[in-house]
Amino acid sequence: MSSSEARPPEGSPGSQEGPAAVTVQDSPTRRRRLRRRRQRWLHLTTTAVVAMLGAIVGLLLVPATTVEVGPLTASVHLRPSLSSETVLLLPPVGQVAFDTHTAPVRIEARVKSVDVEKAEALFYADSGFAELQQTAPETLAAAAAKNAALNALFAAAGAGLAVGVTYRRVRRALIAGGSAVVVVGASLAATSVTFSPASLSQPKFEGLLSQAAYIADLGHGTVIDYQSYRDTLAEFVGQVSALYIAADSLPVGLDQENVITVLHVSDIHDNPQAYDVIEQLHTQFAIDAVVDTGDIVSWGTPLETELLRRIGTLDVPYVYVSGNHDGASAAAMIEAQPNATVVDNEVVEVAGLRIAGIGDPRFAADDDSDAGGWREGDEAVNASVFQLGDTIEAYDAAHPEDPVDFAMIHDPTQPEGLLGRTPLVLSGHMHTSKVELDREGSGTDWFTVGSTGGALASGGIAPVLSGEDPLDLTARMLYFDQDTRQLVAYDDIVMGGLGLVSVSIQRTQMPEETAELEIPADAETPENTIPPEQEVEPGEGLPDEDRVTPTDPVSPLPETREPVPAGSDGGMG
Repeated sequence: MSSSEARPPEGSPGSQEGPAAVTVQDSPTRRRRLRRRRQRWLHLTTTAVVAMLGAIVGLLLVPATTVEVGPLTASVHLRPSLSSETVLLLPPVGQVAFDTHTAPVRIEARVKSVDVEKAEALFYADSGFAELQQTAPETLAAAAAKNAALNALFAAAGAGLAVGVTYRRVRRALIAGGSAVVVVGASLAATSVTFSPASLSQPKFEGLLSQAAYIADLGHGTVIDYQSYRDTLAEFVGQVSALYIAADSLPVGLDQENVITVLHVSDIHDNPQAYDVIEQLHTQFAIDAVVDTGDIVSWGTPLETELLRRIGTLDVPYVYVSGNHDGASAAAMIEAQPNATVVDNEVVEVAGLRIAGIGDPRFAADDDSDAGGWREGDEAVNASVFQLGDTIEAYDAAHPEDPVDFAMIHDPTQPEGLLGRTPLVLSGHMHTSKVELDREGSGTDWFTVGSTGGALASGGIAPVLSGEDPLDLTARMLYFDQDTRQLVAYDDIVMGGLGLVSVSIQRTQMPEETAELEIPADAETPENTIPPEQEVEPGEGLPDEDRVTPTDPVSPLPETREPVPAGSDGGMG
């Protein structure tokens, strides 16, 4: 056989020439290369995941950096987060957040304690705030830098340790630790570069401080600009100091385990932030019940009625009597909430207390109608108060061991029907707070609370639009002895109105000696006091069409007065 015959034809399966031969020869090598490449990427991916998990664990273990800023002792903490913000935590009143940067880092400062003596010195020293403006920013910046270094160190340690333990490779662990430092450092650098001090003039408030959600000149629609970052920071420090000074001044002596704590609110007038206040106060004071003396809405519209569903989200019993602005639909919505009780010429037991109440017999579905005809319903108010007084006397006679503990009405201006018939009456309507002990020598203490909503939808915004201070938001905490059910102390809580960030708490302890109940001679129930059409069936209330609707004024309007502190006379609202 010739050599040409011995050779397979070109392109035949036995031939070792051409592209097919190259493919056959190289395919095992290529597969080995691909396999090694996949293994390398798998190792890199798993190592990165392990390093990232280790770094996260390390970052979670970073301790906060403690720093003293004037009278405050605070902790500064930097954390990885999808919400890029700076947050100032102010227990127990809430928090303030600022959208200060774009990096995935949350800067968190928490007030841990306040040196009250230093805080008072700060307030009373002429140069106190000037010194604070100079030192506070640098002090906090140094604390943030120290905490940033700790973040990098803990992230590197966590990543390196996780990779080292998992793969037992020192070189790989060192690379993981170094990479963690680079990533954390880049995030912190991005935070520093993108940090905008101007954002501190646009705070977002939560908790009690949400009462100042917008610091704005409503007359011009422009945000008030703070002078500088230093001024802003100093102001917040000052506000927090004031809160702790107020809290420190509260007298001790209340046995918190043996008191029933009741929050008295009134005249919310559609301000939903009042419910935020209730939630925060419940968190801090462990409230046993909320009592609301009416004017929870202003116009009686369906939208307002829908807002009342918020009451059902409050984790505390809610007792309510209607005001002159509240229609039957508002009362029905409140009654439908699982935690709420509407009281109308009856006695209910809530949180261990016997509570009597009756709704206002007037109905001013227009925000201004009550101001115009404010005297027109006096006789109806007087009649309803006498009717509640008779109901209380009948109940006490039937329950001599468990008499009524207090009564609730809206308008305090016609008191005769309740004087001497119950130890305590709670009311609202006036938009200013007042306390009258042993009113008219009857032994009845009369507590009127201002507007918990700052009367926002009932003329409360008018002072702001005219350049004056807004109405304060007020509430009152009442402490009853659990055994005797007597009022032993109360806190007047005053919060800055629209655009003001302030909270003050003033506690007053009740006198140890209490006056005996005695119905004044001119306060006996007269015959035929209550017109038949105004009689309230217990638990039913008056239909809106049977209530008095003020129209034109029948006497001069009351003079406009500035809000006055608790314990002094106030004007009608």
